[in-house]
Amino acid sequence: MTGGVVRRDGREVLSGVDLRVAAGDVLAILGPNGAGKSTLVKALLGLVPLAAGRTEIYGEPPARFRGWRRVGYVPQRLPMGGGVPSTVREVVASGRIARRSRWLPALVTDRAADRAAVDRALEAVGLTGRARDSAHLLSGGQQQRVLIARALAGEPETFVMDEPTAGVDAASQAALAATLRGLAEAGRTVVLVAHELGPMEPLITRTVELEHGRVARESGPRVTGSRTGSTAGSAA
Repeated sequence: MTGGVVRRDGREVLSGVDLRVAAGDVLAILGPNGAGKSTLVKALLGLVPLAAGRTEIYGEPPARFRGWRRVGYVPQRLPMGGGVPSTVREVVASGRIARRSRWLPALVTDRAADRAAVDRALEAVGLTGRARDSAHLLSGGQQQRVLIARALAGEPETFVMDEPTAGVDAASQAALAATLRGLAEAGRTVVLVAHELGPMEPLITRTVELEHGRVARESGPRVTGSRTGSTAGSAA
């Protein structure tokens, strides 16, 4: 993101934000409520329009980006849909959709790979035993783990997680930290919005702190001291 500005109701929610995420970063975006953290990650992915500035995902603006299999997004809450409630497994399996061809039927080997990836994701978040349950009947913390599993199932290169520990108990936070450790060790890129890092703190390689829609402080191996502005490194 370069010079990113987001306005809502005549107010700047983000104001002149410069941010570059490098491959292999485990980046935490911190700040108080209303600082613009969630708006920032949504704007990075093109889910919220910019009033000024620009955003690129792997070198392409969001509107032209087609490699969505490379990015796994974990929103704050499970979307409420109509019709028949989805099971936990069905929600997690939807994370594989971006990996399928729009025009070619799935091969037997592809379907087997999908099932294996979903099984691994459910196991990673401790929900194997709840696979057939309705996702919307789970607790808030369990639903958050379903969303994390959905992103894991897609096996992306980059994970963008919007407050994944919100409403999650200590044991689930520890399980998430273990999952993130595995992702970091595999060289995956993680962008994480959080109020507090808790057990995930040792895994974080960079932090960006927002205040009133601006980058107030940065820390990490690519930053010397605290400053406002863009970070070095190649874009993810």
